[in-house]
Amino acid sequence: MFDPILEQFTAIAQDFWLFLVGLIVMAALLGGLWYVLQGTAGAAFGGSRTTSIAIVGVIGIILMVLFAFLILPELGNLLNSFKPDPPF
Repeated sequence: MFDPILEQFTAIAQDFWLFLVGLIVMAALLGGLWYVLQGTAGAAFGGSRTTSIAIVGVIGIILMVLFAFLILPELGNLLNSFKPDPPF
């Protein structure tokens, strides 16, 4: 009875997940580009502090992207396993 509705929700959720993946990738690429340019400018003008902040920033972006693609899907699977059986 609820299978067609569940299929529609599943299709919407898959499309939304693909949109979020694209958004995360674009934000990570732009943030990485920002930090690379900042670190390059700092290295060119002799700013070691600016360069070190840029390196830490790139590492932070990499860790956030890894968290988004490795941990969050597992949390979704965990929540899906808590779904109760239908009463009928």
